[in-house]
Amino acid sequence: MVTIALAGNPNCGKTSIFNALTGARHHVGNWPGVTVERRSGHSDMGNLEVEVVDLPGTYSLAAQSEDERIAARFLSDPSVDVIVNVLDASNLERNLYLSTQLLELHRPIVYALNMADDAERQGTRIDLKALSALLGGPVIPTVGNRQEGIQQLKDAIVRVATGVEPTIRPVSVSYGDDIERELVKLVGEIGRDEHLASERPPRWLALQLLEAAPEAEAIVDQSHARAAIRAQSQTSVAFLEQHLGADCGTLLAERRYGFAHGLVKEAIQEMGTGQRSFTDKLDGLLTHRWLGIPIFIAIMIGVYALTFIVGKYPQDWIAAGFAHLHDWAAAHVPPGELASLLVDGIIPGVGAVVVFVPVIMLLMGCIAFLEDTGYMSRAAFIMDRLMHLMGLHGKSFIPLIMGTGCNVPAVQATRTIESRTDRFITILVCPLVSCSARLQVYILIAGTFFPPVQAAFAIMALHFLGFGLAMLMGKVLRLTLFRGENAPFVMELPPYRLPVLKSTLIHMWEKGRVFLSRAGTVILAGATLVWFLSHYPGISNRQWAVERQQKEEAIRAQKLPTIQETEQLEALQLAHESRVMNSSLAARFGKLLQPALAPILDPDHKRPEAWKDGVALTAGFVAKEIVVGTMAVVHQARAEKAEAGASLSPLQETLKRHSGMTPLTALAFMVFTLIYTPCLGTVGMILKETRSWAWTSFSIAYGLGLGWLLAFATVHVGRLLGFA
Repeated sequence: MVTIALAGNPNCGKTSIFNALTGARHHVGNWPGVTVERRSGHSDMGNLEVEVVDLPGTYSLAAQSEDERIAARFLSDPSVDVIVNVLDASNLERNLYLSTQLLELHRPIVYALNMADDAERQGTRIDLKALSALLGGPVIPTVGNRQEGIQQLKDAIVRVATGVEPTIRPVSVSYGDDIERELVKLVGEIGRDEHLASERPPRWLALQLLEAAPEAEAIVDQSHARAAIRAQSQTSVAFLEQHLGADCGTLLAERRYGFAHGLVKEAIQEMGTGQRSFTDKLDGLLTHRWLGIPIFIAIMIGVYALTFIVGKYPQDWIAAGFAHLHDWAAAHVPPGELASLLVDGIIPGVGAVVVFVPVIMLLMGCIAFLEDTGYMSRAAFIMDRLMHLMGLHGKSFIPLIMGTGCNVPAVQATRTIESRTDRFITILVCPLVSCSARLQVYILIAGTFFPPVQAAFAIMALHFLGFGLAMLMGKVLRLTLFRGENAPFVMELPPYRLPVLKSTLIHMWEKGRVFLSRAGTVILAGATLVWFLSHYPGISNRQWAVERQQKEEAIRAQKLPTIQETEQLEALQLAHESRVMNSSLAARFGKLLQPALAPILDPDHKRPEAWKDGVALTAGFVAKEIVVGTMAVVHQARAEKAEAGASLSPLQETLKRHSGMTPLTALAFMVFTLIYTPCLGTVGMILKETRSWAWTSFSIAYGLGLGWLLAFATVHVGRLLGFA
């Protein structure tokens, strides 16, 4: 097995190259010991079986953030056979800075000159032969999102991996006599530990030590020669900074940029017209000081409107499919506990959740489309000033946007924030952003208690409320628990590109697949558990059998028409199930919570069914997707066909007729769902990222408190304004 590492700057098209090399044969996991996502896949290249590893995008191997450390650690590992350095051909000089550091690793490198079409449109001519000679490896022009040049890239990888590529040769950046002399001394001390010198390239490690890279220092700390290496490193740094008048990091960066600039001068000819590019013209509008934010809001409203309008059709098809499945199971599965579990628990519980998959896939597809166009980077840029005013770092906007899909990767994405203070603030406010799992609850409740237009505005308002609360709590945390100035923000604005439909569809499918896998595991288990809690300890079967027989005989004695007789028998069964439900473990637990939830969900104490809300919300601690499935089970929503012309699902009909909710308490329920404790997966991620039970407990407690207070305010302010 040959291991290929894909390395490159953010926004260089690395992921499109990864997808082109591996196709659908890739999987996602976590790096050992950390929670940064790892993507790897397999590809057959000729007679070689290749594992391709997609590393986090990074500008430098002098790692500061966690994802940069992951990239630096993996690239220096002896297990890497070939490095594929993905370069943005339209911004080559900046990309080559990372290349200068990759050369120090003394690994065979293949250069994928991606987005070659953009460079051509800009009037840039690249001498591939000269660039290949200067970099010491094959340079292959590619357009990853259209899979142009991919076969040539694979051929080059095979030649390099098998040692027959003629352009491969060692290339080193010259750092000047003074620095080179100190490097020789430091490499000599590293050589005292033969194991260390064989595991990591000594020159690379020496350069990393001069830059005070945390990853290199951690590696040296494991060596038996660490004292000598540390002493020489400190001596060399002190000497260079005194004699050259700058810190070592700056000195090395200047040499690397000089090397990259020289490469560009030798191999690239600019033929630009001097006119403003399309990107510059469009940025003048989309990042305008005053128009930028209204345009962003309008785009997001359009995304949500499109999602719900188009998603309604497949939702109806899925709902009809589960209705038929329910009817078939009720007719063919022999009566008993298994039938009850299947018909009353699993089918309505899972079905009530799966019906929202089309909406979530469409929403994630729209966001992926905006990311691929380059607009989401502009959104972060225009929001930067507001983020700073509210106490958040500019980079916090990206995790907050990711939170609209799922809070778990949003918390994970904070690893790109270097400052611990800024990172912790972002982690603590990320769960306030409304995720796709909560979206199902909004669609259910808003669609039941509000007309369609009002429901759409209510759902959008909840999303904006989540963002607003995140920024407000960021300011509060900045002024109280995390005092200090937040760091400046520099965001790269990639050129605009037309997304490839295949890439967007793959992203949509990945999100849908992850969601369906949760439906098949967590939600299925949750529906089963809720069914058990809502049916046990139950009532005496013997007592029920006697009562049922007597009542059935009384119904039949009336000699009613068949339809009426069937309806009365079904009502008799429903009455029995209600008795079971009201005496169940779930009812007992829900009634324990009722006093705490009554001020926000039952202020007039007129809802005997209000305890069911507490059961559903408690299930949401595990996963917010379970809230809808739990409501379907505890409210015993039947999957019968709706009346002609009806637009509500069976669960919505049940809630509207029997739950006792009003539009105002329904809104309070949604507000509480938005804010209260994040799901178990998010809590686990917060614990991993903060490595602190105290901060994790704080995130749970303040979410519960804030959610209750805002839901309480929703009910009582609404009443003061005259709403019921």
